[in-house]
Amino acid sequence: MRVDGNGRAPRLVIFDLDGTLYPREAYVDQVLGVIARMFVELRGVSQQEARAALAELRQAMRDDWDGTSATSFVLGHGFGIEQWRDYRHRHLSIADGLTADAVTVGELSRLRAHVPIALLTNNARAAALAVLARIGLGRDSFDALLAAEDVGDTPKPDVGAYAAVLAAAGVSAEYAWAVGDRYDIDVGPLRRLGGAGIVVSGPEELPSAVAWLLDGRSAPGDEVNEVPAFAGEVNGVSARDGEVNGVPARDGEANGAPARQ
Repeated sequence: MRVDGNGRAPRLVIFDLDGTLYPREAYVDQVLGVIARMFVELRGVSQQEARAALAELRQAMRDDWDGTSATSFVLGHGFGIEQWRDYRHRHLSIADGLTADAVTVGELSRLRAHVPIALLTNNARAAALAVLARIGLGRDSFDALLAAEDVGDTPKPDVGAYAAVLAAAGVSAEYAWAVGDRYDIDVGPLRRLGGAGIVVSGPEELPSAVAWLLDGRSAPGDEVNEVPAFAGEVNGVSARDGEVNGVPARDGEANGAPARQ
């Protein structure tokens, strides 16, 4: 787990879906297969040419998982964003290979008892909800849920996707944390807006991420780029209460002084 903090306690935690709330292995092979099929059907290329293109993407994922986006790859090869979303919606069903995950459900519920949480995904809403249902989650598991239809032509890693979820939640970037399995796609854009984030290798690291977000506690082997000034402030002072020491949290002050600086 890698923590990139900014010294502020979270008032919103934005979760990625693919590879974060379920294992990336359930995602990669299916997505690559759909992209190869799209190259053949919509571009008229040969199976051999499609395999060569996909070998490029697969190698990029091996070399730089943090910075490799299937959506960016498809757009870079000349497909339109709506064309890709429509094809993926018709041919990709990640949910079919998933099972319930009581640990993930429990950790999100534990965090949400103290801090509002959101889901931001490049999946279409119907596909995202199908995946969530298999895990044991639903729309009502999140305070905000933004999918492909909600971000238009600014999907992750565009900062516009994060601006949209921040606006929907009514939280400024410096009080938002992102949790995802790829830094450049899931965390970096929010960092550029002034937020913070945690990179996890998958759902198995969600308990550690939640512990950090609530208490500022790290485990041996975690990469922490900043010791949090907020350690111990979230657990016991709920962001849902809207106050820090009796002062509205959005004012950014506690007892007349800037909060959590």
